[in-house]
Amino acid sequence: MKKYFIIAVAVLVALAACSKTEEDKTAYEQSRVINFNTVAGKATKAPISGTTYSYNLPSFGVFAYYLASGDWNTSAANSSAVSYMDDVEVEFDDNKDIWAPTSTYYWPLEGKLTFIAYSPYDAADAAFSNAGVLTLTNYTLDTTVADQVDLLYSAVAANKDQNESYYLDSTNGKNSQTAQNDKGVNIQFKHALAQIIFKAKTADSVYDAGLSFKIDSIVVNAASTAASMTVTNPAVDAAPAAITTWNTPSANEDFNVRVAAFPETANTYLTDSLSAAIGDALLAIPVTSFAGTDPTITVKYTLYRLSDNQSLGSKKATVHVDDVDDIITSWQAGKKYEYDLTIDLQKIYFTPSIIDWVDNSAAQGVNIPD
Repeated sequence: MKKYFIIAVAVLVALAACSKTEEDKTAYEQSRVINFNTVAGKATKAPISGTTYSYNLPSFGVFAYYLASGDWNTSAANSSAVSYMDDVEVEFDDNKDIWAPTSTYYWPLEGKLTFIAYSPYDAADAAFSNAGVLTLTNYTLDTTVADQVDLLYSAVAANKDQNESYYLDSTNGKNSQTAQNDKGVNIQFKHALAQIIFKAKTADSVYDAGLSFKIDSIVVNAASTAASMTVTNPAVDAAPAAITTWNTPSANEDFNVRVAAFPETANTYLTDSLSAAIGDALLAIPVTSFAGTDPTITVKYTLYRLSDNQSLGSKKATVHVDDVDDIITSWQAGKKYEYDLTIDLQKIYFTPSIIDWVDNSAAQGVNIPD
C-alpha cells in the first residue's frame, strides 16, 4: 500500500507539471535556449563604424566552456572546465530577431558558461583553450580591397548562467543592462586588423597657379595577406592593439586601393583642401614595426591646367611607409590610420648666363682717306 501511495503521488506531481499551458512551456524553454546579443567595437565586408553588429553582417563562431562550480580564471588554465560549444556557427534568425546557434543549445541548470567569439565564421581555423587563449590560424586577407572582410574577436563573456538583457547606449558607445526581455549573451567584438584610408590635395601654390591633379591609382605594395593571431582572455575595456599577437606574415602582396581616376567627375580635380577618402578603406594585418616588412605606397597622378582641362602629363611616385613621418610607426589592431597626400610640382626657375663676345683674332686694317 505504501508503495502504491508513493507512485500515486509521483503521478500527481507529473500531472501537475503538465497542467502548465503550452504558452508557458514554450516561454520557459525559450528562456533556457542560448542566444547572443552582439556589439561591434567602434571604428564585416568593409570596416564598420559604430557599435552595432547588424543583422546583415556575417555569421560568427562561438566557443564555450562549462564550469560546474567556481568562476572562470583569467590568469591560469581552468582544469575542471568542460568544452560546451566548440566552434559553433551563429546566424541571425529573422523570425526571432536574434542571433542564435545553427544547432540549438540550452543553458545548464547549474554551473556557469564562459564564451568567446570571432567573426566571420569561415575567416580562419579557430581554437579556444581552457586557459582562455583564442587562436585564429591560416587567415588570408583579400588583396581586392573592395572585397575585404573585417576580422573580429570578442571579449570573454565569463561566468554566465542565463541570457542577458541589453540595450545600446549611444552616448557611451557600449551596452547597458535594462529590464527588457532576455535577448542573449552579450558579445562585444573588437577589430583584429588595422584600417587605412587616403586623402589628397593639391599644394596651395600649384592650385593658385591654375593647376591641379587627378589621382589615377593608389597601391600599397608588399603588405601582408596571410598570418595567424592569438589573444588571451580579452576584456571589454582592453585595447585591441595591446592584446592581439600576430605571427610573422607568411605572404606579401599588392593591394589596389584605387584603380580609377579620382575625383570621378569629368573636369573636376583636387583642390587645395583635403579630399574625401580615396577609394575603399584598406584593411591591413597589424605590423608592430615596419623594419623588415618595408611596405610602400605607390601613387599615380595626372596634372591638368584648370583653364582648359589640358592634361600636362602623368607621374608615378613610390614612398616607403617607414619614411613618411615619425607619427605612424606601426599599424596596430583596432586603429584607423589616415595618410594625407599633398601633391606638389617642381617650380620653373631660370639660371641666366651670357655667352661672351667672341674676339676675332684677325685684325682688319682700315685706311682713312685724306
